[in-house]
Amino acid sequence: MIRAAVLGSPISHSLSPTLHKRAYEILGVAGLYEAIEVSEVEFPQFMAEAISIDSKIDWRGFSLTMPLKEIAANTLSEVDPVASRIASANTVIINRSQNDVNLQVISTDVSAFSNIFNRMELTQDCHVSVIGGGGTARAAIAALDGRVPRINIYQRSEKRNRVIANAALISELVFHDFSQLSDISRSVLAVSTVPKTASDFLLSSLPSKLKKEQTLFDVSYSPWPSASLSAWDIAGGSIIDGLELLIRQALEQIRMMTMVSFDFEEMHKALRMHAMEVINNA
Repeated sequence: MIRAAVLGSPISHSLSPTLHKRAYEILGVAGLYEAIEVSEVEFPQFMAEAISIDSKIDWRGFSLTMPLKEIAANTLSEVDPVASRIASANTVIINRSQNDVNLQVISTDVSAFSNIFNRMELTQDCHVSVIGGGGTARAAIAALDGRVPRINIYQRSEKRNRVIANAALISELVFHDFSQLSDISRSVLAVSTVPKTASDFLLSSLPSKLKKEQTLFDVSYSPWPSASLSAWDIAGGSIIDGLELLIRQALEQIRMMTMVSFDFEEMHKALRMHAMEVINNA
């Protein structure tokens, strides 16, 4: 039986167990996927025990949420080059042999963002913005890199500028502080990665009138929909909600953890429907 979990703190709000368990049911796979509260301080010891040859639980892998994405990318072995470059990993796959344990530490956030951006018409003259500077923001930047010549970054502090700069190899990054957030009214695509606690800054800067081709992608999914998405929608723009990122990043995790091939689009449709049922019944 597969044993897997999502780790983070706080973790009670996570929909990951809902998605993974439903996928196991659809695939006919025996598995247990749970949410475990693990802080940044507790993570090293937790991982050491989980990947030990003598571990009491045969863990197959972990999904990681904040604040663990950065510490995983910076401290675990076998980190994928992209995850290392953006200093953010949201997936740990554990491969055991009789006398050894090997890890795969990757960011399925990057591939999920890429999948979503592939469906958009981003031309070379697009004004594109990323709001925030954490691991999810850097995954978005890596996925946007090379699609547009310039990516505007809005954040509250300059402390992360150096690590953010590593996320793009081709596109120019232009840094702004939150006082300039009103400029996102020019954006064809604005990706908000700020937590609910910082969303008031964004909400107060949203324009009252937008064009349909202007899209806000807010990665937050709790509450759903976010206040920012609702305001953007009322102003006439297009929206992409956080469930899209959550589900699409989970699809690759599910494939790797179950080692079962499946149609991603069909599974996406099924998991999206299930997630909406859970949200509407909450």
